[in-house]
Amino acid sequence: MAEAVRKDPVQERAQITRDRLLSAAIRKFAALGYDTASTRQIEEEAGVKRGLINYHFGSKDALWKAAAGWLFERAAAELETVEAGAANVDPIARLRYFVRAYVRFSASYPEVNQLMVREGLDDDWRLDWLVENIVSPWYQRVRAVFVEAERLGVAPDMPFHHFYYVLVGAGALMFSMAGESKRLAGIDPRDESVVSAHADALAELLFPGGRE
Repeated sequence: MAEAVRKDPVQERAQITRDRLLSAAIRKFAALGYDTASTRQIEEEAGVKRGLINYHFGSKDALWKAAAGWLFERAAAELETVEAGAANVDPIARLRYFVRAYVRFSASYPEVNQLMVREGLDDDWRLDWLVENIVSPWYQRVRAVFVEAERLGVAPDMPFHHFYYVLVGAGALMFSMAGESKRLAGIDPRDESVVSAHADALAELLFPGGRE
């Protein structure tokens, strides 16, 4: 049996530090916005020494791009894994499964919606970067789902662009505004039963008749 390749301890520690900085950066950028979140705050949140953002990323701009890419890569990988579980179900059930998977993805990564809303309000180079590198491919992925629904005769009676924002808005808002949800309805959106109920509700709304 071949020996497992040993990781260089220095490189391993560096990767751990990078991941801590990326995770902290996403939390701060999503909560405070790019301009308000400082590199000092991010380093303190990550529990690392001052100056490590410049060492690992070179600049705040580069950190933001790396953090956004890191978040969406992790989220997309989880969504793809969940979707793979629907490979052998019938086509209409697969559409509903896609909606449920998106809701669960949104519950796991509320920072995605928070970040997109903040950058949409700022409407500058960061939104350009997000749309070009992340949002456009996702938009086309959802379009393929809508086209399949049209082919099956179960698409909602609305243009695709409206369907996209109904899915994204309804699927994500409750989780990115968890504090409001707790105050209004007395429920914690992170609770598994709430996530499951919300996923079923949106799947039923967009593709009726699919409740199990």
